[in-house]
Amino acid sequence: MDILIRNGVLVTVDKERRVFNGDIAVDCGKIVRMGDCSDLHADKEIDAEGCAVMPGMINTHTHIYQALIEGIGYDMHFEPWNWRFLFPIVSRMTPEHSYVSAQVAALEMIKSGTTTVCDHWYMHTYFDNVRNLATALDESGMRSCIVYGLLDRSFAGEVMDDDSMTMVHSRDELMADVEKFASKWHKIRRTTVALGIGTTQDASPELLKMSQEYCLANGMQNNFHVAGWSDLIANCYKEYRMRDVEHLEKLGYVGPNMVYVHAVWLTPEEIRIIGETDTKVAHCPVANSQLAYGIAPVSEMLARNIAVGLGTDGGASYTYDMFGLMRTAAYLQKQKNLSADFLTAEQAIELATINGARVLNMDREIGSLEVGKKADIILVDFNKPHLIPVNRYTPKLVYSANGSDVRTTIIDGRVVMEDYEVKTMNEKAIMEDAVRCAKELVQGASNKDTEKLLNSPWGRTRPYWRS
Repeated sequence: MDILIRNGVLVTVDKERRVFNGDIAVDCGKIVRMGDCSDLHADKEIDAEGCAVMPGMINTHTHIYQALIEGIGYDMHFEPWNWRFLFPIVSRMTPEHSYVSAQVAALEMIKSGTTTVCDHWYMHTYFDNVRNLATALDESGMRSCIVYGLLDRSFAGEVMDDDSMTMVHSRDELMADVEKFASKWHKIRRTTVALGIGTTQDASPELLKMSQEYCLANGMQNNFHVAGWSDLIANCYKEYRMRDVEHLEKLGYVGPNMVYVHAVWLTPEEIRIIGETDTKVAHCPVANSQLAYGIAPVSEMLARNIAVGLGTDGGASYTYDMFGLMRTAAYLQKQKNLSADFLTAEQAIELATINGARVLNMDREIGSLEVGKKADIILVDFNKPHLIPVNRYTPKLVYSANGSDVRTTIIDGRVVMEDYEVKTMNEKAIMEDAVRCAKELVQGASNKDTEKLLNSPWGRTRPYWRS
């Protein structure tokens, strides 16, 4: 064997949802035996005494290009955050900024137990940006789905007359580059490629059609930000006289290859459409809360067996820690439904693991600890005062644990972090580069709002940015 993990509490999230004491044997990147492996030997043995051994977390929606701007906007709605503070900074992103953004995000994810990420990248200020993203994630050892973002009309519904819309390109230009990018990265090692529209505001009907045709022809997923905030619904009524999901169903943008991101403002009829068409959903509870989007009807979607995974989204989450996402997702559903037994701890773990794998159509390969699946495994150390390795492990994983409790991370049968030390990346050098690049991005912002924002006084009765 390549690796033997001994004496752990295995939180399998398999079909029987078994939790038991045992060992895991890994060979050639896959799990080959679970249970009693005392007769086996391995090149590397890991003692998991007092640890929860569970599937690696799956982050179904991120915007890694925002990894360097956390701390610039908070306690504000999507507007003014997006247009006054996000856009002036990220519209100046270079390939180096993109590479460092991906490095620092991958570092945080590996250290907090995320083994697979689906990143929606439409920051094509340079077409090399997305290539540097893919390269950095690949070098880190992570499993990734790179969603090549498509904007040919606007950025988050906004348009400017000057040449500052550096991420918006013609549909022919975008689709030509998609072909080049996918030919190099799709299904290469641990990377797959998908396409993704910003919103129905951001892409022309022609680009929507081209993207779906390309995805279906090449066996790829297609991602949309759908019904995330009230403005999207209002705009869809204005342009098409119907709601987001109704409009997308009419055009044929539903089905097993479609991933709807956010999906907050849904009617029961739209939930039915999503369920009956096997459309997937990426739920972003922390970002939704920070930006006051609303509470997505997750419990109602799960009742229809809709595949719902968790995503951190962009800078508004302030974290890539999936443990915090599980906790927030559970708390929001309890409050929304005024019932403590809505979205249980076990369901929250499913959102972060096997359901996330279903969202990415990868549940035959990852998302649970089962013989034959890829060895994406994390060890959560319960030998700590706030956890203690006794009683039921599942509620502690959701309501007590944090990403910093992850001791070891294994991806594709390779130990990428052991005893809290990342093996595939130079953490010190990455942090130095991240600080430098973050400063460069802020200094390159095209307006003075960011400078005022960073130097504004402490907010008291009103948010600091309204001072």
